[in-house]
Amino acid sequence: MAKRFIDFFLKRRFQISTIFLLIVSFLIFSGTSHPAIYYMQIWFSDILAPLKEPIVILKELTETRKTNEMLSRHLIQLSQEAARFTSLSEENQRLREMLDLKRTSSYDLLPALVLSEGIHKSVNSLLLNKGKKDSVDVNDPVLNVQGLVGRIFFVGESSSLAQLLVDPNLRVSVKIQPSGAKGILQWYGKNRFLIADISSTLEVKPGNLVVTSGYSDIYPNDLPVGIVSELTPSPDGFTNLVFGDFLVNFNQIHEVFILLQ
Repeated sequence: MAKRFIDFFLKRRFQISTIFLLIVSFLIFSGTSHPAIYYMQIWFSDILAPLKEPIVILKELTETRKTNEMLSRHLIQLSQEAARFTSLSEENQRLREMLDLKRTSSYDLLPALVLSEGIHKSVNSLLLNKGKKDSVDVNDPVLNVQGLVGRIFFVGESSSLAQLLVDPNLRVSVKIQPSGAKGILQWYGKNRFLIADISSTLEVKPGNLVVTSGYSDIYPNDLPVGIVSELTPSPDGFTNLVFGDFLVNFNQIHEVFILLQ
């Protein structure tokens, strides 16, 4: 084995010596400031630059993509945290307002949580988490801190269905403050209502508050319902059609009170 190695070295001693001297020379010259070395280094750089540039660009793109992915994940986390904070803040505000209403109200108010939209196909309703075991009964009024929401129309043992004021079949006896004009309120699409046959001799104008009249066996007196937005003369010429907006946002009901009677 050693003999074969020596023979290989002897046969190629010139080539090996030349390569060794080139390497030593390059190492010596690279540590000097001779102009020839600078030209040689530039020449090597010119050769290597086109090969090295794509590698550098690819590396930067890879690092940029990783950074963007990290920032995107961080942004999503921040967005989720902000949404949770906003949701908790809004829920806290609603619960505070409900607590204040329960504390200041003279009625027996039972807090209830909205579980989902009602399961009754023909009635616009909400499913609540209170029922017979909580003393809930049919026709108990349902309200929140904004105003009247509707009435209970079906009661189970531990849940109930509340018919909403935005149901086409529901009618409520109301009065318009401060004139005291009375009429029957019904839903008129989206978050609006209509009160027909209001005498044109009574002073009713936009901005007036609409409340329950107290004439119904279901709804107590003076529960807030909505605000008058406009008046239109009826065809008979003696009465007005009164249009308004409900106080309750029926698209965002999370908690309610059931007024036990």
